[in-house]
Amino acid sequence: MGSPSVAIIGAGMGGLAAGVYGQRAGLRTTIFEMHDKPGGLCTAWTRRGYTFDGCIHHLAGCREGTPTYRMWEDLGAMPREVLFPAELTQVETPDGKRLTVHTDLERLEAHLLDLAPGDSRPIRRYIGALRAFTGFDLFDAMTGTWREWARLLRPVPTVIRWAPLTMRTFAERFRDPFLRQAMATIQYDWVDTPVMLHLNILAGGAVRRYGFPAGGSLRFAQSMADRYLALGGEIRYRTKVEAILVERSRAVGVRLADRSEHRADAVISNATPHATLHRLLGGKYLDDRLRASFARPQDEVVMGVHVSFGLARDLSREPHALVLWLREPVKLADRVRDRLDLELYGFDPSLAPPGKGVLKVLLDTTWSYWSELGRDRARYRAEKERLVETILRLLEPRFPGITGQVEVWDVATPLTTERYTGVGPGFVAKPRWGAVLSARPMAVPGVKGLQIVGQSAGGAGIPGCAAMGRNAMAGLQKK
Repeated sequence: MGSPSVAIIGAGMGGLAAGVYGQRAGLRTTIFEMHDKPGGLCTAWTRRGYTFDGCIHHLAGCREGTPTYRMWEDLGAMPREVLFPAELTQVETPDGKRLTVHTDLERLEAHLLDLAPGDSRPIRRYIGALRAFTGFDLFDAMTGTWREWARLLRPVPTVIRWAPLTMRTFAERFRDPFLRQAMATIQYDWVDTPVMLHLNILAGGAVRRYGFPAGGSLRFAQSMADRYLALGGEIRYRTKVEAILVERSRAVGVRLADRSEHRADAVISNATPHATLHRLLGGKYLDDRLRASFARPQDEVVMGVHVSFGLARDLSREPHALVLWLREPVKLADRVRDRLDLELYGFDPSLAPPGKGVLKVLLDTTWSYWSELGRDRARYRAEKERLVETILRLLEPRFPGITGQVEVWDVATPLTTERYTGVGPGFVAKPRWGAVLSARPMAVPGVKGLQIVGQSAGGAGIPGCAAMGRNAMAGLQKK
């Protein structure tokens, strides 16, 4: 009798991790991927010698010996060259004020005190919290064992003190007008995100737990795919799964778009829960809780538009990221904006030809706006071009001559994401905090041998999704 077989839908972080750990355990696994590349949302694309990265901002688990690093080692993603930019971000205003969020905490403290000496008390409390967070990583607790959770007991007072705050309410602690304006935006400009996330990431950058994998997201994902293939796994690219086969309340394989069937002893879906339950299972296994979770489509898409430029310009001396406040609000796509969020990749020379650079502007947006435009390809294209022209005009004061330095540009919208990854609109649902904190896969009521993994199933970022894939495979081995 042969080893148990597992059909895996999607070569995203969860699917690749499930495949690697399945092969390591002696199972027979096959990954079915609709795109021609691995990684899912952890991806990048090339245009005329420039690489436009679509995912990683700060990768957890870059420090050797940590639980997340060990998981990346298992998956073939570490060791590798990791880059550690000297700053988290920089905030600039039109009148010349500038806040640089250094990853060197002593330098950051001195900089903040120089900017706002009257705010010495909240500044020192903030730096103290960052130093406390250098001793642990929340993602290590998710990817490690219960021992990692036990390690969190020591900083519990710090965690409790900062847990209620968002970046917006944290910024209100400062009296200096510029710091009140700037500090709310220093974590990806997510003003309503928990300040705990910011403390965790910036402290991780200070001790080199968080960095950027040289070459970007797709190269990172490809290393996991290479490990999977080296272990004897199979990835079928350009292969779309049409349905999950269920017999006697058990998942027994998948049916592909060409109507062929692939039988397996279990199925792991790295498609979204909505796609898995509604499209792949035909809506047959929805209980009241699941129906309620899909009752409210989520129109808002954070960082939903990526406007990327390949520039004949050296960006190596520019900050890693930039929040650029504008002289006056400007309408871009579906809303009026008073600032631009930039990522500048001059710190990674492999992403552009020598002496040149990649700059990207990220915009929050809505699905409905682009869905309506997408019905008319001419209007859709015209809106992309209008975005590029307006953004370049706004960037000219900060980057003189940039318009004439553009060698290639690219605009990726939510429709682009859906076309290449199958990830469509999300849904407003009660968070599965237990699943998030433990990276527990999502089960389907009434169907044995089926688990759902991935960001929308509760995976917390790239490491959380990978840990969820690992845990899904571990769960199958116990049964």
